[in-house]
Parts: sequence; C-alpha cells; structure tokens
Amino acid sequence: RALFPQYVGELPRHLDAALPNLTEDSFPGVLANVIAGGIANRLDLGGVNYTVDAACASSLAALECGVQSLLAGTSSMVLVGGADLHNSVNDYMMFSSVQALSASGRSRPFDAEADGIVLGEAVGTVVLKRREDAERDGDRIYALIQSSAGSSDGKSLGMTAPRLEGQVRAMNRA
Repeated sequence: RALFPQYVGELPRHLDAALPNLTEDSFPGVLANVIAGGIANRLDLGGVNYTVDAACASSLAALECGVQSLLAGTSSMVLVGGADLHNSVNDYMMFSSVQALSASGRSRPFDAEADGIVLGEAVGTVVLKRREDAERDGDRIYALIQSSAGSSDGKSLGMTAPRLEGQVRAMNRA
C-alpha cells in the first residue's frame, strides 16, 4: 500500500479496497522499536524496552546491554533477542557490489578460509538472570556469561574488513 505509488503510480480503487488498512498492529513490520514494546506488552513486562541497532553486532550489543542492566541492579531478569528479517534484494546488491558475500556460501568466522559473509534470516531470544537469582529460583541454567565486551575495529581497509587490533581489543576487554 505504501510503496505502490512510488513504483507504479496511483493506487487503483479496487486494490485499495482489497488491501488491509494500516492499524497499530502494522507498526512492528515498519518500526523495530515497536516490536520490543509489543513483546513487553504481550508478556506484561514492566521494565524498559528498546531495540539496539549495531549492524551485524546487534544481538551481541543487546546482550551487552542486558548484562549491564543485571550488573547495575536495574533489572532482575532480562529478555535479550536478536532478529534479522530484512534481507532485501538491495542488501544483496550492496554486499555483492563490494565483494563482501561469501563465494562458498559458508560463514567461517575467525577462520583463515573465510571468504565473506552469508546473509540469513533468524530470530532468537534468551532469558538472562544473575546466577544467584537463577539458582535461588530453581531455574534451569543453560550457560553462564563470564564476561562480555565489544570494540570498534577503528580505521581499517573498509567497513566490512575486520582489523586484528580491534578484535584483540574486544577480547582483552572481555
């Protein structure tokens, strides 16, 4: 409904009548921050809710925010989710134009045989609690986060090329 006029011209009346009307339920598909608010609403959560956009590191940046909230004591439980649901033809065109896509079609982080990125779509969510709270509450503990950290690589060959110094800096911070 929104893009049709940009690509084709005026929306025909019969098509306008057949398409669903935009409501507040349409927002999550357009505004990422509404997704976090919708989850908090449906689960009746009372804490802050927001989205984090750090490109390929978004889920790790969100995890860092969740860990910091627990350490600061501002939350006793945190839901951290990551989603990549928008890989349009434009994304493929941009990444392929700079030879960033893997020719082998395989993602190989930290591997000498790595030959680029692989675009995909997925959603995942984890529940984070302080260890002592999880043990007290009898929760099943799947993993422990001993530390988390991040780092910008700084100036390098380009935005898609990792730089050793920046990767080492992140590891040392963690």
